[in-house]
Amino acid sequence: MENNILQNNQNDFYVLKREAQRKQKKGLPFIMSSVILWALITILQATDLTLGAKNLFTFCCAAFLFPLALLFSKVIRSDTFKKSSNPFDKLGILCTANQVLYILIVMWASGRSPEAMMMLFAMVFGAHLLPFGWLYDSKAYLIAAILGSIGPLILAMTLGNFATGIFMTLLELVLTIMLFHEMKMLEKRE
Repeated sequence: MENNILQNNQNDFYVLKREAQRKQKKGLPFIMSSVILWALITILQATDLTLGAKNLFTFCCAAFLFPLALLFSKVIRSDTFKKSSNPFDKLGILCTANQVLYILIVMWASGRSPEAMMMLFAMVFGAHLLPFGWLYDSKAYLIAAILGSIGPLILAMTLGNFATGIFMTLLELVLTIMLFHEMKMLEKRE
């Protein structure tokens, strides 16, 4: 009897998790937004602005993430922002929002080492994707989290901020494509 209860709870767990993946479309609205965000940051890095101005405007670009995600959730018909009793829906939003707290660390560090701000910003952005690999049963998120943490470290130190911006834009674009593919596969299974 105890095994049946455990099995039923486990089935409910996976049902809720799959439901959240479908409704949130594996977080695609946020990833699609991040492509635009990183494209803006990359363009900003190509300007003749001072490093301080580039760093400030890079932080400002981050403010577009949630509004763009809201727009993209409407475009692809995702229920990302709808009120839900599913705990996995809440976890998805929480994992996204926690990045805002990490940005405070980047802000502090950029005061100490302004030339490292872009690298740190990109690394935090990449690393925060890791829990979504589990939440959305997604290898694409796992790969993007690893590449998004290590890539900016190497590129910023060797080729500079512009190359880091290009890398992050392309990484988020590839992640978007991979997530659309994962969503098709999820829909086929059901």
